Amino acid sequence: MSNNNNVQIDEFTKLSVPKKIGYACGDFACNMSWSLVSAYLVFFLTDIALIPGATVGILIFISKFWDAVNDPVIGSLADHTNTKWGRYRPWVMFAFMPMLIFNVLTFTTFPEWSTGARTWWGLGMYFILVLLYTMVNVTYSAMPALMTRDTETRSSLSSYRMTGAFIAMIVLSYLTLRVVNRFGGGAAGYRNAAIFFSALAIPFFLITIFSTKEIVKIDDTVGEKVGFITQFKALKGNWPVIQIAIAFFAWGIIQGGMTFRLYFCTYNAQNELLYANTQTLWSVMGMIGAFSVTYLVKRVKNKGTLGGVAFSIIAVASIISYFLPIQSSGAQAIYYVMQGLVGLGSGMMLGNVFGMMPDTAEYTYDKYGIYVAGFLSTFINFMLKVGQAVSISGAAALLDRVGYVPGGEQSAKVLFTMNFGSHMFVGLCCIVAAIALFNYKLDKKTYNEIVERLREKGMAN
Repeated sequence: MSNNNNVQIDEFTKLSVPKKIGYACGDFACNMSWSLVSAYLVFFLTDIALIPGATVGILIFISKFWDAVNDPVIGSLADHTNTKWGRYRPWVMFAFMPMLIFNVLTFTTFPEWSTGARTWWGLGMYFILVLLYTMVNVTYSAMPALMTRDTETRSSLSSYRMTGAFIAMIVLSYLTLRVVNRFGGGAAGYRNAAIFFSALAIPFFLITIFSTKEIVKIDDTVGEKVGFITQFKALKGNWPVIQIAIAFFAWGIIQGGMTFRLYFCTYNAQNELLYANTQTLWSVMGMIGAFSVTYLVKRVKNKGTLGGVAFSIIAVASIISYFLPIQSSGAQAIYYVMQGLVGLGSGMMLGNVFGMMPDTAEYTYDKYGIYVAGFLSTFINFMLKVGQAVSISGAAALLDRVGYVPGGEQSAKVLFTMNFGSHMFVGLCCIVAAIALFNYKLDKKTYNEIVERLREKGMAN
């Protein structure tokens, strides 16, 4: 492949620890919005903004459909971006501040307004937040494909990234309800908490922007011209991408389980802080699991094996949690252990699967002759959002259908629904994802053979 620079750049560079930490800061910052929305938005809309559960379910579902529209568009635009700052990095640079502003507005409501006005406000603010988050996070996820071609370094970047994400989850899990209550609770409490966490994200985004660099050069004159429709053709028979997409769909389901868990701890266990405490433990163990991938990935021939093991751990721990008599102190102690294991498995899975995603760019480049790392990232992240749409919007709509009463006494049917959605449903979906990853075919040997072919064609340095 031609390179306009006089100095040949080693695209298989192994990045230093400070550069990996710099990249990881971006996911810490992203989760000041992502985790806050995933864990608390439905509860905020039903119990604080007082929007009916069925309406909230429709609102979330429509927003995810909106994601379906804008994801591939953003991915395609990013793939065609060519600036002095890189291909994907400038999207993070210019979109993160607007995203944080709408993060605050999404958690802002006006109790004196009518239900219709509060609903339209909530829908509008969240719609814009979804678009801005796509601009930031999808391109951030695609960056490792252009930071290095070394597959183990990519996995290490993913491991560091998810460690940063889980540190953010620890902060949010422990502080969110406490910050909300510190600021007086209710609408003002949630708005001020969103301001606090959004402000916290700013310096971490800046660290990522100033410490990362895209060095992999893609010559768009080599291979097939990439049109919008051509990108979708690259999904046909692309099993590595499809298998990772299945894993991300399952992770979206787990996010819905988190939504149910806040209700589960509040009403089934009658202990609201059980959620904050177990989420904190979940995040600590997730951080350990994510960081372990840096070392574990060197000891396996196929990254899919680690993902399959991780999903299996989540599945077993979630299913055991479903059967616990949660109001007893002994059962709650076991519940802490099980949620710790769910966190460990989640960290391993995310640290590993995000490291698998960039490798599919070379696989697709070799098989289809087009380089579309951004588009593949948007497709895989879209499946994550589909999982969220099914589980989070489904959670709100289902609770409304079975007779959920905000702040009131719940029927046996409602309590069963909260337990099943939090645990059994998550476990069953994780079994499907584990099967998909245990059958992942893009192992290290195959990847290295692909890279050699690309070099022979002049499509890699």
